[in-house]
Amino acid sequence: MFDDEEDDNGFFLLVLGVLAAILLIVSVVALSGDELPSATVTGPTTTEAAEEETTTTEAETTTTTVAETTTTEAETTTTAAAAPDPVTMWDALVGSGEAVQFVTIGGALGLQADLEALEDEDGNPVQRTLFAPSDDALAALGAEGVGALAADPDAAAALVGYHFLEGVVTAEDVVALDGETVQTRTGLPLNVAVVDGEVILNGTSRVVSTDFVADNGIVHIIDTVLTPPTVNQVLGLENIEFEVNSANITANGQAELQKAVAFFNENETARSLIEGHTDTDGDDASNLDLSQRRADAVKEFLVTNGIDESRLTTVGLGETQPVLVDGVEDKAASRRIEFELR
Repeated sequence: MFDDEEDDNGFFLLVLGVLAAILLIVSVVALSGDELPSATVTGPTTTEAAEEETTTTEAETTTTTVAETTTTEAETTTTAAAAPDPVTMWDALVGSGEAVQFVTIGGALGLQADLEALEDEDGNPVQRTLFAPSDDALAALGAEGVGALAADPDAAAALVGYHFLEGVVTAEDVVALDGETVQTRTGLPLNVAVVDGEVILNGTSRVVSTDFVADNGIVHIIDTVLTPPTVNQVLGLENIEFEVNSANITANGQAELQKAVAFFNENETARSLIEGHTDTDGDDASNLDLSQRRADAVKEFLVTNGIDESRLTTVGLGETQPVLVDGVEDKAASRRIEFELR
């Protein structure tokens, strides 16, 4: 009987020991604030893996978008940079290598800006033809001739303007003009002829190099500077008559001047220097004064008939430039008015 009690007591003590151990473990865990450890995981959970995939996708998308944008911008920049600059008539003139002196004179006259213009004041495309004097042509003028141009910019500008045609006239086109007269930029005529296969302008200037093409026109090189005719020559004006020793224009003189009025009305950009001349009779000073008064009288007549005063200037040259025939003065021819375009 006692043996059974001892067995029951042993069992009871064993159970108490197990419970005490369990309580001790629970107490330690509670005091540390930690949960019971779970199984060790070497990779992300399913949720974490999904989040990482989303982040990776966004990163890839962002990278692709930035890369595509950068590529597009680079392509756009490359396309813009590839657009060629226009080739102007100034470029063509300089590039010809045959008109260095003309480039120098033209630059001083503001010709560069003119030849670089791609549009006129109304926004219309510019297309012109230039017959540029070669270095040999300007050398033939000599220092005195070049100096005279430098001293009179208006005369130089008029001379340069006479070397222009409106529109593009290629070498082939020039040949096709054989025997014809064309109008230059200044409104004065230019004669074209083909002699022994060569193009000759005004009977003196030979076209030596052709077709320097630009986006706003074309340049040809000639071997002689073109000399523009006076308005008198163009219109075939008779001498403008004045009363004797007076600046009063006669009726015949006024009739002749109406031709000049018509010319300036038809050529609205033309400007002129009105030169007064006398014969060699009389006193030098008196002749100089008379020539100036006659030039002024002609200007006043033109202005009265509608020509803008700003287009006209006057100078009296007196008896300094008489007209000689076989070394003898033609006094009637010496007493004259000449219109030099400017």
